[in-house]
Amino acid sequence: MQRLRLAEGVPEGLEVWRLALDLNAPVADEDDRLLSQAEWQRAQRLRHHADVVRAVATRAALRRLLSARTGVAPEKLVFTQNAYGKPALENTDGPAFNVSHSGHVALIALAPGGAVGVDIERCRPEAELAPLQGLVQSPSEQLDHARDSSALPFMERWVVKEAVLKALGLGIADHLRSLSITSSLGPPGTYHLKHSLPVSSPLQAWPLPAPSGYAAALGYVDMAHVACGVGAIKREYPAALPNYQRHLLTHYLQDSNF
Repeated sequence: MQRLRLAEGVPEGLEVWRLALDLNAPVADEDDRLLSQAEWQRAQRLRHHADVVRAVATRAALRRLLSARTGVAPEKLVFTQNAYGKPALENTDGPAFNVSHSGHVALIALAPGGAVGVDIERCRPEAELAPLQGLVQSPSEQLDHARDSSALPFMERWVVKEAVLKALGLGIADHLRSLSITSSLGPPGTYHLKHSLPVSSPLQAWPLPAPSGYAAALGYVDMAHVACGVGAIKREYPAALPNYQRHLLTHYLQDSNF
């Protein structure tokens, strides 16, 4: 497991760790025994061996990292989750965290304060992703894309939005078009985001180093500046996508949101 070097300007204390996964290897016993019964059962319901390896190895790595920062044995850590499935430590002081995995790579982000989100995705040809443009891009982004063929690549735009929404702990599909990202990075290497969510301070996001063929991003928000809770955001911004469009998104982009 490798700790990534983050962009200048990332708040102090934020960490991102990258885990290389051998999807053909058997599930490691030392990983398997760290999982709770519910986690183990959830992993065993996965249809493909590679998915089981991804789930178990990533969860075990997360437990080890959190154990080192809380002093609680990794197998003793207990998690809770919000209405959208974003987990947090239960009855234990420790960092906020978020996890993403795609292909042979997993990312784990830790934050001592505030809320953090991370996303990594395997890149796909832009033409293959064309059906998703209208589901992901805000109206202003669609105009920019029509005017400028060098606009931010779709997958880069996607991982930034998902990382920020995961930091907020929101349903991702419902709020993708509430965020707009300029095609250039502002100093010091920070994405410039505009949004219509009830958050009083700017949402922050940075690119992450990723293996060839992947795109990755880190999102962060100081929760002290969130004007209302997640429940209020849900009431003000009801589900934006009908079910068939949700299925289209999940068909193209598979990821873990824990």
